[in-house]
Amino acid sequence: MKLYWKIYLVLALTTLVTITATSWISFSILPARFEKQRIELVESFSNIVMNMQNPTRPEIEALADSMNIGLRFIRNSQRPQGGHGFPPEEREWRSVQLIHLPGKDFSMLAVAKINHMRLLPLIMLISGLFLSQALALALGLRPVFVRVSTLNRVTSEFGKGKLTARYPLSTGKDEIEQLGTSFNVMAEKIISLLDSHNELLNTVAHELRTPMARLSFALELAKEKPKDLKEKLGLMEKDLFELDRLVSELLEFNRISSTSTVITEEVSIYSVCLAAASGENVLDPSVKINVIAEKKDSTVPGDYRLLQRAISNLIRNAVRHASTCVNIHITQGQNTISVSVSDDGSGFSEGFINKAVKPFVKGQNSTGSGLGLAIVTRIAEKYHGSLSLTNQKNSGAKVTLSLPLA
Repeated sequence: MKLYWKIYLVLALTTLVTITATSWISFSILPARFEKQRIELVESFSNIVMNMQNPTRPEIEALADSMNIGLRFIRNSQRPQGGHGFPPEEREWRSVQLIHLPGKDFSMLAVAKINHMRLLPLIMLISGLFLSQALALALGLRPVFVRVSTLNRVTSEFGKGKLTARYPLSTGKDEIEQLGTSFNVMAEKIISLLDSHNELLNTVAHELRTPMARLSFALELAKEKPKDLKEKLGLMEKDLFELDRLVSELLEFNRISSTSTVITEEVSIYSVCLAAASGENVLDPSVKINVIAEKKDSTVPGDYRLLQRAISNLIRNAVRHASTCVNIHITQGQNTISVSVSDDGSGFSEGFINKAVKPFVKGQNSTGSGLGLAIVTRIAEKYHGSLSLTNQKNSGAKVTLSLPLA
C-alpha cells in the first residue's frame, strides 16, 4: 500500500495545486486583465470623441460600433446628479465612463463590449488538471517502471543460471522493495538447497561406497578361498542389510521432506511411546526402557506411523548409547506435549549438538546411518513441533520432542 499512497498523494497534490492556480488565474488575474483592456478601450474612444470637431450623434454611433463600444445617450436635462444607475459626473466607474461633450445637450455612458470566452476558466481548469495529472503519473510511475524492469532483468538472469543475480535494495519499504527482498531471500534459499543437495549426494555416495567396497572385497576373498565361503556370505549378508537400511532411511527422509500431504488424526502419545519402546526393547533386552507419563490420555493431531517412527528413532539412539536404562517422560504443558528420551550413557560429544540434526552427521562410535535425528526433525517440523538436544547434569543425553496440542 505504500507505493499506492505515494502515487495517490502525488496525484492529489498536483490536482490541488492545479485547482488553486487555475482559480487564482481565472478569478483574479484574468478579470483584472480584461478590466484593464475595457478601460483602455473606453479611454481611447473618449479621447477620439473629445477631439472630433462638433460630432453628430450618428458619427459617434458609427465610431462606437467600429470600436465595439456600447453607448447610452442621456439628455443633460434628464440626467440626475448622482442618481441611481449613473456614475458621478467626470468620473470613471470600472470600465464604464460618462462622457460629456462641450456644447451638446446630451452626455454618453460608454462601456467596452469585449466578449471574452466564458468557458475559458473551465477549459483552463480541465486542461491544467489533465496536464498536471499526466505529469504526476509520468514522474510517479517512472521510478516504478525502472525498478520493475530491474527486478524483471534480475529474475531473468537468475532463471538463466546466473545464481549471483540479486535485486539492489534501497532504503524504501514499499511493495516493490518487499518483492525484491523476497526475491533475494528466495535466491539465497535456492542456493542453500542446491548446496545441501550436492552435499547430500556426496554423503550418500560415500555412505553407499563403504558397504559396497566391503561386498566387493568379500567376493574377491570368496573367490580366492572357496573354503571360507560360508563366513564370507555372512559378512556379505550383513553389508547388504546395512545397504538396505540406508536406502530405506534415505527414501523415508526424502518422502517426509518432499511430500506436502499431512495426515492428521488424534494420536495417543502414551500408546505411541509404549509401542515404540516395545519394538526397540526386542533389539536389546539388556537395556531397560521406562515410559513415565503424567497424563496417559493426552492426544495430539498427527500421523500415528510417523510419530511412532520419530519416537522409535529417539529410543533406538538412546539404547545404543545407554549403559543400563532409557527413560521416556511424557509431560503436558498449556499448549504443547513433550516426549523426553534420556539415557545413562556418556552424553553428546562437544560440538555435536549444534549439527546433530543434519543428515548423515554421526556422533562418536555411531553405527547408524546419520539420518535418525534428521528424520525426527522433519516429522516435528511437519506438525509444527520442535526437537531439542541437551546433556543431563549427571550423565547421559536427553532429546525432547515437543508437539502442539489439538
